[in-house]
Amino acid sequence: MFTLRSSRFLLSAFVLSLTFGCLTHALRAANDSNYTYLALGDSVPFGMDVRLLFAAPPLPTAFDFVGYPEAIASAEHLLKSKKLVNSSCPGETSSSFVTAGAEDLGCHSMGPDGEPPFKNWIGLRADYPGTQLQFATQELSSNKHINLVTLSIGANDFLLMAHKCSTALDPNACVAAGVPGFIQTYTANLTTIMKAIRVTAGYKGTVVLVGYYAPSAELIPVAVTLNSVITGVGTAFGAAYADGFTAFQLAATPWGGDVCKAGLLIHLTPTTCDIHPTPWGRDVLAATVMLAAAGKH
Repeated sequence: MFTLRSSRFLLSAFVLSLTFGCLTHALRAANDSNYTYLALGDSVPFGMDVRLLFAAPPLPTAFDFVGYPEAIASAEHLLKSKKLVNSSCPGETSSSFVTAGAEDLGCHSMGPDGEPPFKNWIGLRADYPGTQLQFATQELSSNKHINLVTLSIGANDFLLMAHKCSTALDPNACVAAGVPGFIQTYTANLTTIMKAIRVTAGYKGTVVLVGYYAPSAELIPVAVTLNSVITGVGTAFGAAYADGFTAFQLAATPWGGDVCKAGLLIHLTPTTCDIHPTPWGRDVLAATVMLAAAGKH
């Protein structure tokens, strides 16, 4: 019998097979031996699974987490040849991505619940001393074999603001008052990042900016706001846009658009979810990124 659960796996298989095929054709127009993929961003491309952080010792390593870049690299057989560089850092904001010492949500500084800085505590897949932007600019300037860059950044900008507002007398009013400044700063930072990639590093290849999904209905306006900035800045620099928001909403249609019930997000209890994707959610994002990248070829 065809059920809602079976529809999830059929949709996943169809989308993945379609997009993997499209991107394979596009990438193999180039020399396979020269292909390198640089993934940048926050906890979503890192593949954060908070359950691993609170499991029995020993602590996980960075390589115990699997994000959408690894799903893409696996489909393209890039993992075994070590042609994926994933420098993403959980808790990274667009400000800390650009400027050393800028506020973040736990990448370089203590986390919101007192966790040690993730970069020093668990560690990252890529070892670099400065900011993620410095690392990306250096890599793109020196390694001319890179032909795909993906970037997910910005959600922690909002979450940091919301965390600060949580102790205000009226948290909602505090967030509303902070939105204009948040948009202005995020737009400026994302523009700086894209200028560094396109102008400073002189990178002419494919850049895919990954739009954010909404983990819950009340966060839909946040995702829409972030994604409007992403598409606006990305268009100015010739970047492709991976519409993670629409991909998640479509995948959750049989569940009334509830991405938690649909199994796209990690369950913390039978009825509540974390904000990070499950393996299926990760694969939906990977397929969306690959489709966007294929469209640039």
